[in-house]
Amino acid sequence: MRTGLTIIMMMFFAILALDLTIPAVILVGAMALDWASLQLKRGMMIEGRAA
Repeated sequence: MRTGLTIIMMMFFAILALDLTIPAVILVGAMALDWASLQLKRGMMIEGRAA
């Protein structure tokens, strides 16, 4: 009985972790893209001023 309960709990926590991981990855990816575009714009602005 106890091993069955442990397996169910492990599966539940695994599903919960997956549910939390996917939005976190999406959020981090969006933030990284936003930061990268900001850096690119800043770099272009600096080059524009220099030129």
